[in-house]
This record gives sequence, C-alpha cells and structure tokens, in this order.
Amino acid sequence: MVRSRNWADWLFFKNNDHLSIIDVIEFGTIDYKLAGLFWLIMEYRASVIVAAGPSWAGKTTLFHSVLDFLRPETEQVTLRGYDEDFTWLGNGKPENTYLVTEEISNHQYEYLWGYQVAKAFGLLNQGYALGATIHARDIREVSYILNALGVSAPLIAGLGMIITLQVAPGRSRDDEPVRYVDTVSTLSQTDDGLVAQILAYRKSAGDGFTYIPEQMLHETLSRKFGIKYSSVSSEIEHRGQYLHELHARDIRSREEIREAVAEYYRRRLI
Repeated sequence: MVRSRNWADWLFFKNNDHLSIIDVIEFGTIDYKLAGLFWLIMEYRASVIVAAGPSWAGKTTLFHSVLDFLRPETEQVTLRGYDEDFTWLGNGKPENTYLVTEEISNHQYEYLWGYQVAKAFGLLNQGYALGATIHARDIREVSYILNALGVSAPLIAGLGMIITLQVAPGRSRDDEPVRYVDTVSTLSQTDDGLVAQILAYRKSAGDGFTYIPEQMLHETLSRKFGIKYSSVSSEIEHRGQYLHELHARDIRSREEIREAVAEYYRRRLI
C-alpha cells in the first residue's frame, strides 16, 4: 500500500493502522513534545483510551501509533469483539500483556461491547493493561459510557491515559477538516468519585500545548505509574527530540519506529 501523506488520502483508509507517530506529528495532530509524553507514559504499560465524538477523527491511527511506544517485550493480545470468549486467559503473564480492542462500540462485529467490556476491564485487577478507542467527546463522556456498560468507578480510575481528539472545519469549504488532540488526562478515585487530572491541553488546532507545572506533573506521573525519573520534563523532551531526529533521517514507518524505540530501550533502560 502506498502510505498517504495527507488527511484527504487517509480518509480512504478509515481504520488505517499503517501510519506512524511521525505521520501523526506531520498532520499537526500532536507535536514532538506530546509524543514524548505519550512515550514516557506507555513505557509503563499504561491503559489508554483514545476518544473523539465524530467518526474519522483519527482515533485508530493515533491509538496504534501510541502502542508502538510499549516496551518490545510486551505481548499484545487483540480482543475479538463479539467473538471474544477470553479462553486465552492464563496463557501468558498479565504483567507483560497488553489487551487491544479496536473500539468500544456496537457499530461493528469486531468491536467490544456489552458484558465483554466489563469483563475486559475487570482484568486490570489481575495485572493486565488495556487499550481502546471510543466515540466520546470528552473524559466525562468516556467515564459515563464505560460505567453504563458495567465498568465500576475503581476500574475506570485504572485507566492511565485518556486522549481526546477534536475536529475543526478547514479554512474553506474545500479544505479538509483539522484533526487535533485537545486534552491528555489521567484519572484517580477519591471519596467524592472520579477525578480527572489534565496533563496537557490546547484550546484550538493552531495553539501550542500547555502542560501542568513540572512538580505537579512529576507527582501525578509518579503516583499513577511509579515513574522515578528526577525530571519528567527532561525525559519527555529527550524522547521528543529522539523522534525529531528519526524524522530528520526519514525513519518514519511503523516498523522502523518500533525498531528505533526498541533500540532506545536497549541503550537507556535495559
């Protein structure tokens, strides 16, 4: 397949999982620094939801590109939608397994819905991690849908990262809509219920991202994921710069990015 270079081409591949994080950056959906934040969080096998209200907002593309930041030894298990019977349980180590569902919805046979959603989230208590996309406009709506499907508040709070996408009109009627990440958040549970902590946000596609202060970011990531780096900001910047260098060297396919991520881990973390 010829890899597309603009959103107009990409629309013909609605569930395109061939595009990489470099492609997503080129589209303007995120920037290098935010990609660095995604990488740092996924390094810790965080459960993640990518959400957007409209179809074709880029959820699937962004979701798969973020999964490429998982440590290479992580085993990804794709859940089979209505056919999923969970008979594979016990075949691998939960702490090394990442469950993937293309979408939480009843729109397609291969998507996860009904009791299976609660079953999948229940596995978080056993040490599994989970990633999915969902049609939802914001983190509040994500929580509402999951709770309506039988997922308890403590399990929803187990989500490590919720990424929301927005779609804005193009400059003219003939221009493609602009797709962009507007918030990156995490969840916790208190006596008052679920509490969302926004890690980064932007008000419109043309704005840069605003991050919470370094100390608050460090405390939030340390508490949620056990991240122990002395400066999470410098770690985020370092990963973003690494991706920028890959782009400059025209290393951009998903396979190449995964290999480069694995090499990064071998050099710095293993």
